[in-house]
Amino acid sequence: MRLHPLDSLITNGLGHQPEIPVLRLAPEAAIGRLAASALIAPGALPAEAIALRAGLAVRAEDLVGAGPQSPVLLTDRPLALAPGDALPPGTDALLDPEAVQDQGTFLEITDSAVPGLHIRRRGEDLAAGQIILPAGCSVTPAHALAARLAGHDSLPVFDLTASLEGFDAPLATLLTRMLEECGFRITPGDSALFRLEPARGTTPRLALHPGETGWIERTAEGYRIEVPPRFDGALAMILAVLLPLVCDWTGARPVAQTGRLARKLSAGLGSTAIALFRTGTERLEPLALGEITLTAWLAADSYAVLPQGIEGFAAGETFTTYRLAPLLA
Repeated sequence: MRLHPLDSLITNGLGHQPEIPVLRLAPEAAIGRLAASALIAPGALPAEAIALRAGLAVRAEDLVGAGPQSPVLLTDRPLALAPGDALPPGTDALLDPEAVQDQGTFLEITDSAVPGLHIRRRGEDLAAGQIILPAGCSVTPAHALAARLAGHDSLPVFDLTASLEGFDAPLATLLTRMLEECGFRITPGDSALFRLEPARGTTPRLALHPGETGWIERTAEGYRIEVPPRFDGALAMILAVLLPLVCDWTGARPVAQTGRLARKLSAGLGSTAIALFRTGTERLEPLALGEITLTAWLAADSYAVLPQGIEGFAAGETFTTYRLAPLLA
């Protein structure tokens, strides 16, 4: 029985990069999608020094040495600020109002301050020209907030689309969640770039373990992926087939982590294999290779795709794995 090598199938049969539409979405609506281009801060944020808490705006050098036993005397009352207020020119710190005693014709200051105390200086949140969101990065709530605060009303994102047909829960739920982690919008119909269907037969076709009964092919509309009925085969099709294509087309990247193997990892020569790992303080513990149990998946936090021809890796060898959740940076 001839199994199709995964690498050559993707390189030779699926190497054409499709034209992926780009949308501009409100930052909040873009969360979970993949940025089509880098987003830059147009100016410094904050634009001027601001107060981080309620207090009195002071110049720190005016209060050097101030304390309960050696107060500093001031004739001018410092301006009281609320959180977010701009600091007056010439001030560089915020003083607790309790450190100020009004003696009528003068103020008695019983605490010192250092420059920057309880304030945010110009550009300390974002510098002008700073990259808020790299191209290919998955948009997070933090990115959306930073974009709004920097004055961006919309973000350019890839409109990756996928449809799921014929899957029962919980496999449909699993696939939906993993596709969304890859930046996809789930949509019905044949217009989706990727159309996922249950595998039609039980005959192995792919040199992918697990996932031998899966398949991928290009169609007039996009790509059709046949997904094996078990969770392990579905996992393999996402990690070894769909995710590499998405990364190649959009510039997205899984999150890599490097460690030393806790024990020997033996790989077969005939198939691409999915391996699952648990990350310890000093070691990567292999949990599964090809044969993936639900127990192994529940315990795993990272994975690797081992290509055909890899014999294995020795205990203590430096090895790179990729984060399982979320799948992309």
